Amino acid sequence: MASKNPTSLSELMTIRDILMGEVINEYSERFEKLEAALEQQRLDLAAKEAALDERIKALDQLLHDKINGLDESFNSKMEDRRQAMGAMFLSLGQQLRD
Repeated sequence: MASKNPTSLSELMTIRDILMGEVINEYSERFEKLEAALEQQRLDLAAKEAALDERIKALDQLLHDKINGLDESFNSKMEDRRQAMGAMFLSLGQQLRD
């Protein structure tokens, strides 16, 4: 009985190939095309992700540069105003003495 099982299995596979071979081949081709298209989509998505990552890094650097520039400008203006107020208070103090 054990010897009949492998023969039966090979006979069954032969019958399946005869009856369904063309349909199976068509499905295999379709699946291969779908897999290739899916792989291409994956590659395209990876490329777009990398480009987007680079753009985000560039925007992040630009934002940091702008913030640093604003900080320097703010500190410079504050120092100018401190000096102007100091001079004004000195002048006011001298006017009050006179």
